[in-house]
Amino acid sequence: MATRNYRNLLNSGPSIIPSTGIFNYLTEEEKASLARHITIMNFARHDIIFKQKMPSDHVVFVTEGLIKVFKAGRGNRLVCISLVGPGNFAGLSSAFGSAEYRFSSSAIENTKAVMIRKEALASLIKSNGQLAFSLLKLLSRDMLEISDKLVNFSIKQLPGRVADLLRYFSEEIFKTDDFTVPLTRQEMAELIGTTKESLIRTLHEFKNDKIIELDGKRIRIISYDLISILCEHG
Repeated sequence: MATRNYRNLLNSGPSIIPSTGIFNYLTEEEKASLARHITIMNFARHDIIFKQKMPSDHVVFVTEGLIKVFKAGRGNRLVCISLVGPGNFAGLSSAFGSAEYRFSSSAIENTKAVMIRKEALASLIKSNGQLAFSLLKLLSRDMLEISDKLVNFSIKQLPGRVADLLRYFSEEIFKTDDFTVPLTRQEMAELIGTTKESLIRTLHEFKNDKIIELDGKRIRIISYDLISILCEHG
């Protein structure tokens, strides 16, 4: 169950504003104003952060941990849209493009997030051009990633999609070629639109071909060249 960090709320003020990303474009006065509309929340694994069709009243900024953003489809099938780690937002497109969240999100591991009232952030966007431009770039990046994912689903074979996933983990999420994935095999499969069985089979093929080392949830990429080739031509 999600818990409120009351210690931080008692000491509310500019100091609770994250000192990274778009927040660096805020003046001290703007930080003080925004701090009054922030709640810091702690989430355990599997806790729901926001849910599809709920009113999109907050924007979520992750400071610790990892969350997944997903959409429920026909027959309760889940499609994982993205993973969001520290220093990144979730729910931006829903907050400013809809009155409801179009996706759901849940914690993959213990996570701390800054919950920002969207009206307060919208007010700052109208008066702070650098902040507005930075958020525009973030939204554009997110939309490009989603469009790339849709294209990959339609044209790439499974080895190419698994290679994409491994490169995504290595370059975007864990920043290393040796990482432990806190997702189940089912959650990994949802990220690339396949079944758990097909994902497991392909990972073991990669292991047998000396592309990766595989030990439970730990993965080490041995041949980045082959991963890159599969990403481009898989």
